[in-house]
Amino acid sequence: MPMIALCALALSLATGADSMRFEIVVPDSVRAGDPVPVMLRLTNTGEGRLTVYLQGRPIAFDVTVRRLDGTIVWRRLEGEVVSAILAVRQLAPGATLDFAEVWRQVSNTGEAVPPGDYRVTGALPTDAPEPLQTSSALLRIVP
Repeated sequence: MPMIALCALALSLATGADSMRFEIVVPDSVRAGDPVPVMLRLTNTGEGRLTVYLQGRPIAFDVTVRRLDGTIVWRRLEGEVVSAILAVRQLAPGATLDFAEVWRQVSNTGEAVPPGDYRVTGALPTDAPEPLQTSSALLRIVP
């Protein structure tokens, strides 16, 4: 089983009292054509309850795969409409919300992507003007 890349971005809420971590988990490498599991994980790292306002029903989240030059290869929400419905979630200290997707190694145009290195990021739309973003994880597709 390949090693797992874990990239985290720590975020502080406006109150300063609570905090959360939003991270992406992907394999370090996969064989060409194999499905790529992607997990976005939002964790309450503070000492108090955290209220999170998320968009969509079901809750919307995005995954973006880019070439190393920044060119977007695939976006999970490409062409999708996200409803303006807010989903309120309470997270106890240490609690986590997970969002899972599988990328089939195809571009948004439906073509298989070639072996090589890619950067994978995650986004979670909230009630804030900008979505929460993970840092990027490196994914290598090998022949």
